[in-house]
Amino acid sequence: MPATEPTPAAPRASDLIGRTVTGPDGRHLGRVADLITDNGAIVAVIVTRGPWGRLLGYERDQVSGPWLLEVLARRILRRDSTEIPWADAAPSLRSQMQ
Repeated sequence: MPATEPTPAAPRASDLIGRTVTGPDGRHLGRVADLITDNGAIVAVIVTRGPWGRLLGYERDQVSGPWLLEVLARRILRRDSTEIPWADAAPSLRSQMQ
């Protein structure tokens, strides 16, 4: 039976949340606030430049509640957020985890 290389473990969300992301040019893009996955694979990260956090789950599109609270929470939490493809964010995040 031939020896096989072990598959590298996928990063855990807890290892990525809060880490800084830099672009290919070395420019600071912000900190990871959330992950976007598809069938268990990370496809993008949500990066924010300003203060970040969670507010009763309203940072997610699937959560609904009293409309006024929902609108305010989303405006506050998303004002400085950017979605960055995993392929662009992964190199700077992987270098921090080594």
